[in-house]
Amino acid sequence: MHPEIATIGHIVYDIRNYVERFPEPDHTALMRMHPSVSGGGSAANVAVNLVKLGHAAGVVGSVASDRHGKYLLSDLHNRGVDVSQVRVFRGMSGLSVIIIDAAGEVRVIEDLGVADRRRAMDPDFIRGSKFLHMSGCAFPMLEAGSKIAHRAGIPISFDPGRAASRLGERKLAPLLERCEFLIINRKELFSITGSREESEAARLARKYNLVCVIKQGGREIIVKARDMSSFTVPPYVVKPVDTLGAGDAFCAGFITGIVEKRSVFESVRFANAVAAAKVLRKGAQSLPTRRFIEKRFKI
Repeated sequence: MHPEIATIGHIVYDIRNYVERFPEPDHTALMRMHPSVSGGGSAANVAVNLVKLGHAAGVVGSVASDRHGKYLLSDLHNRGVDVSQVRVFRGMSGLSVIIIDAAGEVRVIEDLGVADRRRAMDPDFIRGSKFLHMSGCAFPMLEAGSKIAHRAGIPISFDPGRAASRLGERKLAPLLERCEFLIINRKELFSITGSREESEAARLARKYNLVCVIKQGGREIIVKARDMSSFTVPPYVVKPVDTLGAGDAFCAGFITGIVEKRSVFESVRFANAVAAAKVLRKGAQSLPTRRFIEKRFKI
């Protein structure tokens, strides 16, 4: 059995620290509660959220044989994620030290360890899926995974994040040509194109024959389609507790909509509800049940 949806990217160990406000230079920030630990990494987050939304998902990623890696592998398995394509290496697992202030805003210090290691993947794992989601990770992984999916006619969504966006349009062009959906924010748009203007998102959509979804951190989502159409989708307004993983929750909600044959508009609307539900809880993998989401946001 292969997962319905495959994800490629990072699996990391999150250490979360909650403070009233971020520390100024040479000052101390006092915690407002004890630190917490949990699984993280964009690819892992999306896979966990997809399972919570009712879809079989698996992740292609890497952990180390250290205690953090053992925890991450066990935790993903216990959450129902297919971990058959998680490779274990010597070294240190990816680690994120995260600071979250009273408004739910996030600062991250990260050591990727083996999480970004170049490695082989089983083509059949991707070929056997119905959808591939790629998040920012080592370029050879993105290149290999997108080639396999594209040749098999499997739709691809790509959320490059900060790291992959910095590679720029020229380097990312082969990946974009294989993608059906590009999910980015304004900073990532700037890193890819040199501009934050919506016209550049529209150009990417037209040039690479894809749908470009611009996330705006709690503000309306902007969608630029390949046929030059454009529309916005309003957010659900909530008071955030922790915005960590909100973008990954959005991606999981969007993919859920697409694989369930909803329109792009309805998929984004559902994704907004999923992201809003996530920020109500602490941690990147704390999404409530689908029933809660549908009842709370009437979607």
